[in-house]
Amino acid sequence: MYDNGNGKQYFGVVSTENYNPAIEMMRFFTAFGINKFNNLQLKDKTWQTISPYRQDITELKPSLSEKELWVGAFIGNYDKGGHKVSLEITIHKSDQNIHKNNTVIPLFNSLNIMEMAGQDYSTMFSQDKGLFVEFTLKKELKNAQLRYITTGHGGWENGDEFVPKANSIFLDGKMAFSFVPWRSDCGSYRLYNPASGNFGDGLSSSDLSRSNWCPGTVTNPNFIPLGDLKAGKHTIQIKIPQGPTEGTSFSSWNVSGVLLGNE
Repeated sequence: MYDNGNGKQYFGVVSTENYNPAIEMMRFFTAFGINKFNNLQLKDKTWQTISPYRQDITELKPSLSEKELWVGAFIGNYDKGGHKVSLEITIHKSDQNIHKNNTVIPLFNSLNIMEMAGQDYSTMFSQDKGLFVEFTLKKELKNAQLRYITTGHGGWENGDEFVPKANSIFLDGKMAFSFVPWRSDCGSYRLYNPASGNFGDGLSSSDLSRSNWCPGTVTNPNFIPLGDLKAGKHTIQIKIPQGPTEGTSFSSWNVSGVLLGNE
């Protein structure tokens, strides 16, 4: 349980001595009505019939190799017909050697993957404390990186899904990285979104720029260099100026982070 002082309790989010949060292999977003609503006719639009998502996850190899794994897919919307997802993990015997890490340490994952069991939305950034994680390294970790995935959601037009917000990452109390996660290329994927809402200004909902995601696409992780970390206790803190609740509308941020490096 994580408590940031806003009166809510967030379960399953941060690592402890006895718990590791789920490692996020890949974050992708379902398109708006692909295939099911391909019967809708719009001028000069020929809809795609399938949404493929593909991503290189070689940096997670140390946590995947020679292990028995449970792989889950979380889809955060409701349709009585459900969704069909097919998954393939392909191993290529490649000479490329981009990711040299031999260690993967899960630190946090705020996505409410157990929503149906009562896990709350990730609104902990309403307080300045944000998300705070303590972890202990048994050995020195060289060339450490934080594999960080972030997307902002909710709040309608005034919410964080549609308002750029800085994500700041602090290591041991000092800012290590800060950036504004934002996607302005969502209109490139209009043909994957036949049931997207259309507005009077000529735009469709799927066209709108968003906080690091577009309907029908993958959200790429950020690799944040942290240098060499000594053995012992450390802290990671994520701060985001989350927008206020407006009536029944609220903002939330789904963030996940794993620590990469060499022991």
